[in-house]
Amino acid sequence: MASASDSTATKSGLDSASGEVRVELTQAQYTVAGIQLGQPTNRTLSTILKANGAIDVPASNLVSVSVPFGGYIRQIDLEPGMLIRKGQTLVVLENPDYIQLQQDYLETKAKLEYADLDYARQEELSRENVSALKTFQQTRSNRQSLQAQLAAAAQRLAMLRINPATLSPARLTRTITVPAPTTGYITNVPVNTGRFVNPSDVLVEITNVDHLHVRLNIFEKDINQIRLGQTVRFGMGSDASPIHRADIFLIGKSISADRTIEVLAHPNDIKPTLIPGGYVSAQVDVKAQSVPTLPETAVIGFGGKNYVYVLVSKAGQPAVYQFRQVEVRTGTRENGFVAVSLPSGIDPGKTPVVVNGGYSLLSKLNNSEEE
Repeated sequence: MASASDSTATKSGLDSASGEVRVELTQAQYTVAGIQLGQPTNRTLSTILKANGAIDVPASNLVSVSVPFGGYIRQIDLEPGMLIRKGQTLVVLENPDYIQLQQDYLETKAKLEYADLDYARQEELSRENVSALKTFQQTRSNRQSLQAQLAAAAQRLAMLRINPATLSPARLTRTITVPAPTTGYITNVPVNTGRFVNPSDVLVEITNVDHLHVRLNIFEKDINQIRLGQTVRFGMGSDASPIHRADIFLIGKSISADRTIEVLAHPNDIKPTLIPGGYVSAQVDVKAQSVPTLPETAVIGFGGKNYVYVLVSKAGQPAVYQFRQVEVRTGTRENGFVAVSLPSGIDPGKTPVVVNGGYSLLSKLNNSEEE
C-alpha cells in the first residue's frame, strides 16, 4: 500500500508562465533517487590541444652492431625482443686473418725488443766515438718506426677485443666474440650462422628503451600554443585514455609535407607498455586558468545538449522538491570535474545544483512528457 508521500501529486514539464523546464519530486522520490546537492567551485583546469604521434627512441639509443674486420659467423643465438645486457656475447666470428693480425703484432714486438737493445748499445757507442753518431740515428729511427707499428697493431687487436698484453704464440685464436655495446632489446637480426659478414654489414640492431620520448605531430596553425615544459597526457594504441604523462623538452624547427612540426616530450615514467613506434593519442595542456567546475556526474547529456538541475524550492511536509533544468556549456574535463558555463541569471555561489542523481530527474521529466 502506497504511503501518503508517494501518492502526492507532482508536476514535471514546461512551466507555461516562465517558459522553464521544471521537475518535482516528493520526499520519497528524492530519497530513492539519491539526490545530492552542491555548488560550482573554481578550479584550475588546463585548456587542451589534441595531437597524435608515436613513441620514439633517440638516435643514440638505436645501436647497429658491426665488426671492423669481417668473418664467418660460427655462433649466434638471438631473436627479436630478447633483452641483452651490456657486455653479453652476441656473435662469435672466425677468420684466418685474425691469426695474421696477432702474428703481425708478435713479430713487431720481437723486432722492437731487439731494436731496444741495439738502441741502447748504439747510444753508448755514440758517446765515445763521434763517427758512430750516424749509425745511432738510424737505429733510433728504426726503433721509433717499430714502436709506431706495434702501437697500430695493438689498436687493431683491441678493435677485435683481443688483449695484446696477454697475447703469446701459444694463445693465438682464430675466433673473436662480439659483445653487446649497450643494454637493450634486440630489434633486428639480419644475419645467420655460417654467413660471411663484411665490416659494412650489420650483425644485430639493439634498442635501448631507457630514454624513450613521445614524438607529437603538431599542426603549423597550433604551434604557437606550444611551450617548453608543458604537460602532455597520452594513451597508447587502441586505449586512448590519457593515463601517461610527459613534459615537452624540444620543439622542432622544420615543417613536414603535411604541415606539421615535431614536438618531443619526456615521459615521467618509462613503463613496459611504451613500445617504440607505438601509436600515441595525446592531449597537451596549453593554458591553465581558474574556471567554475562541477563534478562530471552533475552534467547530464541528452539530445546533443548538456544540462544541470538546480534546486528552485523545497516546501511542504512531507517536502516537495522543485528543480529547474538548465542548459550549460562544458569545457575541459580533468580528474572527475568539468568546466561549466552557467547562464547569467544563475548565481553559482547561491544556487544548489544536483551533483548526483541527475539522471533520475531526467527520467522523471521524460516519463511525465510521455504521459
